[in-house]
Amino acid sequence: MVAAVPSNQDEITFEQFSEEWLLEFEQGELSPFEKGQRFAFKLVTQWLGVTEDDEDLILCDGTGDGGIDIAYLRRSEIGDTEQDEQSVEGDTWYLIQSKYGTAFQGADTIVGEGRKVIATLTGNNDRLSEHTTQLVGRLQNFVTGASDRDKLVLVFATIMPMREDDRRALNDIRTLGNQEFPGIFDVEDISLQTIRDAGGPIHSPAISLSIQGEFVEPSAGLRVGTIPLTTLYQFLKGYRDKTGNLDQLYEKNVRQFLGGRRKINKGIAQTLETEPEMFGLYNNGITIVVSDFWARTDGSLVLYDPYVVNGCQTTKSIWNVLQQKLDPGGTGQSEALEQWRVKAERGVVVTKIVKGSDVALTKITKFTNSQNAVREQDLLALDTSFKTWEENMSSHYDMFLEIQRGGWDTRKAFQKSHPNERQFVESANAFDLIKVYGAGWLRWPGQAYGRSAPFLPGGSIFKQVTETEPITVDDLYASYRLQQSAEKFKFGRGAGVQPSRRLTRFLYYFVVMDLLRDVLIRTNQDYSSQGLTTAFRCLLQDCNQDTLQLLLDASIDVVDEYLNQESDDSVFKEREFEGNLNGWLKSERLGRNEDATHRLNSLMATHKAIFGRARRGQSSPRDMVTQALASYSA
Repeated sequence: MVAAVPSNQDEITFEQFSEEWLLEFEQGELSPFEKGQRFAFKLVTQWLGVTEDDEDLILCDGTGDGGIDIAYLRRSEIGDTEQDEQSVEGDTWYLIQSKYGTAFQGADTIVGEGRKVIATLTGNNDRLSEHTTQLVGRLQNFVTGASDRDKLVLVFATIMPMREDDRRALNDIRTLGNQEFPGIFDVEDISLQTIRDAGGPIHSPAISLSIQGEFVEPSAGLRVGTIPLTTLYQFLKGYRDKTGNLDQLYEKNVRQFLGGRRKINKGIAQTLETEPEMFGLYNNGITIVVSDFWARTDGSLVLYDPYVVNGCQTTKSIWNVLQQKLDPGGTGQSEALEQWRVKAERGVVVTKIVKGSDVALTKITKFTNSQNAVREQDLLALDTSFKTWEENMSSHYDMFLEIQRGGWDTRKAFQKSHPNERQFVESANAFDLIKVYGAGWLRWPGQAYGRSAPFLPGGSIFKQVTETEPITVDDLYASYRLQQSAEKFKFGRGAGVQPSRRLTRFLYYFVVMDLLRDVLIRTNQDYSSQGLTTAFRCLLQDCNQDTLQLLLDASIDVVDEYLNQESDDSVFKEREFEGNLNGWLKSERLGRNEDATHRLNSLMATHKAIFGRARRGQSSPRDMVTQALASYSA
């Protein structure tokens, strides 16, 4: 029987978590600027759930940054036709103003930096670097062409959560921004508490909010009834004002940050726009789980630590539509808007309010989402596959497998405060490893680089690795070691003197496994996914490190040559290449479509032949790999 990994996150205070999370910035000879930059990068990538080599992640921090330290464009997920036809959410630009340590001085900092960013966006800041000027040009074009589905969000990132007076300053900046960019501008704040809350039980003071509705009590700990649409909107607004981030309302058990990724059903929004008074008849309603509640004499309920576990699409649609209708700004009146208000005040939302423990909450989250359109990635950390992988990685390879944001930092903090407990040294992120496996073993490098949905629970590739060809702990470990080799050769944002490796991390995974697959095919060995894992694990043995290096070097040669404009088999000479390298490397055709990638196929064929040639009287690299595999099998 496999022993579970003891997370013991409930024993870790926020102070212990933040100390561990910040440790890497406090060690070494980093300047204050470098500390702040690394803090911002780590916090934002964990919050948004993006990788360091995401082309839409832009670093601006420095002289002339215009108040924008990091910018990130979260694009609506195109490609899933059925989802897109039902989507009313577009693209979102997140503009992050990061304040590390004493750089944040409360409300004065928020107002000053917020005004600076607005001035930058409106063209009233002429002290911008060339890099920021290019970004501002993109942002201004975005604003010009933005629909009511698109968003421009200014985010303040700090170590400690905002205080009440800080949140009032955030509202002031929100008002100023909406005057300049009506309908699309918003303000949020994130902190280490945001990451901590997403990784385990929270220890922050209880959040309490009251809500008015008509309820009955069918059983203890349960209220069922209706809440007026406008009342629910005010509840959401109050929650946002108290926490600084409306998305936290969905994060009790849904650990993956959803933000602009979530698709909102167009039918819900259309009902709100045209027939708000009929909303209660057309919509299935929402479920709110609380740690406790009590009824006031006026009939309202005070909710403690409320979380929406079913009804994300409903509440986000209500938020988007009613914010535009009820808080548009301006001093004039519209007869059509007033008529809509009258109808909206008659509309209600069917609501269940449940008092439950964390154990009960998990079941409620699953069961209440089993009959609606909530995507499986919303329940990522509840998926049994991830939990099983976490346990098996611990028992088989003495590694911590991170399945929640901030999980590794939480685990390290626990180990530090519990020296007699098991001490993990290595850690890997489960979702990252599935992408490595998908790019290398399943030959989807473009999909792995360009999209997340297929690799999440419910996605086509995730179904393949859990149902058609179930992935094993050995596959995950082999993926981890291949990922390590990419880091060693500086693939990704740290490419440095090798710019060809900036965007080609997933292509590298594909090439390594394709060269190894070719060896197995030529020697009549098992070249299935399982066979590839067995072969790669053999090469990971200490006695085969030189042979493994031959395979990795050959793979690097392929990647570097493919990105070399002077090469006969360069990506820039592919027949269908249209100049967008980033888009090409994210294409589903990469490595899959022989007609589209004939240069890559030609290059691979050449290097496979070279891999089979003897060198100065020595065995060929292919023969050396074959000999290593034979000795491993014996």
